[in-house]
Amino acid sequence: LPPGAAHISKIVSSGFGFNACPTSMDGSRKKVLAARELFIKFGATCITPLALDATKCVDPDCNMSIQQLLDLAATEGDSNLKKIKKFPQESFDRILLDPPCSALGLRPKLFIECASLHELQKHATYQQKFAKNAAKLLRVGGTMSYSTCTINPEENEAMVRYILDEYPSLKSIPIGSDIGLPGLEGAGLTEEVRHNVRRFEPHGDCDTMGFFIALFRKVESHQPTTKLSQSGT
Repeated sequence: LPPGAAHISKIVSSGFGFNACPTSMDGSRKKVLAARELFIKFGATCITPLALDATKCVDPDCNMSIQQLLDLAATEGDSNLKKIKKFPQESFDRILLDPPCSALGLRPKLFIECASLHELQKHATYQQKFAKNAAKLLRVGGTMSYSTCTINPEENEAMVRYILDEYPSLKSIPIGSDIGLPGLEGAGLTEEVRHNVRRFEPHGDCDTMGFFIALFRKVESHQPTTKLSQSGT
């Protein structure tokens, strides 16, 4: 990694984190503490785990670097977690966006929590909030991956379409691997973008759980074109 590069390893349920700046974030304090133990076990001492809400983690008025924020941040009681809840815009070179999803690709799948199409659509609407913050935090020239462990097109191909439409500064780029399948036809993606993303089916030849990956590069600073969608499509 280039000196001083700032990376977010994961934006999940409600959070982030990395220093050097790798940062691993999650809204669940319990998960963050468990992740920290895992980092220590594997000697990943460069990673800074943070408990924060990744749907509300952008501070447009902050002009400090990530390293400055980490150096100056106080810690939380016995947990010793740094008390950082927001970051300046365009301060990260790499973002791995892995938001909460319907998890329909997991196997074995012993039960389905979503009882209706409306409940499935709510996942996509929630994911848009994570995408909004990630798009703002990513530097021009930086890359952002988007991934889920579901086979639901509303949370996969439709989310890629949403990101490209809502944030023209983000462009779809190839992942660089032919493993898996291209995106679904008829789900709103051009042929080029459909072959840039990778879809894995739980019943496919790769013998994996179902999941989805897309990769974006930020080519310029840009503001959203519309208000946050209520439908998720």
